Amino acid sequence: MNIDSFFKCVVDTSRRRILTILMTGEKCVSEIVEETGLEQSLVSHHLKVLKTCGLVKSRQNGKKVLYSLPNPEIKDVFEAAEKVCIKMQDIEPHEECK
Repeated sequence: MNIDSFFKCVVDTSRRRILTILMTGEKCVSEIVEETGLEQSLVSHHLKVLKTCGLVKSRQNGKKVLYSLPNPEIKDVFEAAEKVCIKMQDIEPHEECK
């Protein structure tokens, strides 16, 4: 994966929400559905995309599939981006960035 692929994968708000949820630990689809309020089919779709991109991994636990982050650096990227945004909160973004 290159940096462009990473950002294309996380540009979607729902995918970022799912990744943020998984930063707290392993979750099954029903837990992610409950925390996001998204439809199960949509959560499953986003998890498939995230898994294909290598940003999520899964493991079978009985009848459930549990999803988690494959490495802690993903959380570090999100925390760094949040810090940058906080420092730049007074800057009005260009129309293309809204």
